[in-house]
Amino acid sequence: MKKTAFTISTILLAVASFVIAGKALAQTTLPLSVTPPRQEVLINPGESYSTSVKFQNLGDTPVSGTINVVDFIVQDNKGTPVFLDNPLIVGTTTIPAKYSAAKWVKLYTDRATIAANGNVSVPITINVPKNANPGGRYAALYFEPAGALTLNNPTSAGETPIAIRIASLIYIRVAGPITEKAMVTKFQVPSFLEYGPVSIATEITNLGDYHIAPIGTIALKDVFGRTVASSAIEPKNVFPGTSRAYDTKIGDKLMFGKFTVNLSATYGATGKTLLASAVLWVFPWKVMLAVVLALAIIIILILTGYKRFVKTEAKLVEQVREEKSELEALKEKFKDNTPGGSAPKESSPEKPNSTK
Repeated sequence: MKKTAFTISTILLAVASFVIAGKALAQTTLPLSVTPPRQEVLINPGESYSTSVKFQNLGDTPVSGTINVVDFIVQDNKGTPVFLDNPLIVGTTTIPAKYSAAKWVKLYTDRATIAANGNVSVPITINVPKNANPGGRYAALYFEPAGALTLNNPTSAGETPIAIRIASLIYIRVAGPITEKAMVTKFQVPSFLEYGPVSIATEITNLGDYHIAPIGTIALKDVFGRTVASSAIEPKNVFPGTSRAYDTKIGDKLMFGKFTVNLSATYGATGKTLLASAVLWVFPWKVMLAVVLALAIIIILILTGYKRFVKTEAKLVEQVREEKSELEALKEKFKDNTPGGSAPKESSPEKPNSTK
């Protein structure tokens, strides 16, 4: 037999209806806390286990209320526990027999008054029948104040009294061989993105007999198989017969090309694996379109300028050719007007006589 205690944030289960319909429930300040908020125990069939839960009053006035043990289940993929004792609130009063544990828990008192700035320790005994099947059983020990507490808002406190329960969740594992089976039922990765990071929606379903808390990573790899980013999977309990949702963001804003997203996780006592993979493309098409358009404009301007240059050069060459033809024509005309049919030769200047 062994016990594992977890220190987590206080679990407050508010179960009530509002006096004034249509009012939104603002953040509530409650003067109560519970230790431990959650505990796991391993018990052999036919054996008993004793433990206690401490409820503390952090307020300046005493708080009286009732104490009870109920079964709880998780109905959503967020891990929200639901008490199974009030059909008006829960919508059901039944739980599969294989997960029920409230009937095994013996309470020694059903009422308590917690003094101002004081606490009350509530002892319980868990009696596991000899014929109990191995696996998980789940119960909640709660304290419910007799009077309605109100919101910490002077303008609305008189309008929104609520009944609350503060609970310690008890996870009982009946010793023996159990089935550990889970699968990734959802691994949603966008096939195309313009920019990162990549938003990944994962859902893991527990098909076994006991709750699991998968651990692992989601890795982003480039086209060369190199890991460019990774993110650890947040440890969350996945109860039997339920699914749990995980939201992950991974990668940088500026990415380009083909990427592969890989999920790799383990769960259970034997370290069974969960694997999933998806491919996506990241292409900033708007930026690339702007770059292409800018390059096209530059090329068009260059080609237009070149064509103008070639056209101007051809025009100048033609003008030079025409001027050369005109010059040749003038030379021929001048030659025809000279006696002898030839152009006069230029006389060389006379040299002065040298003096002897």
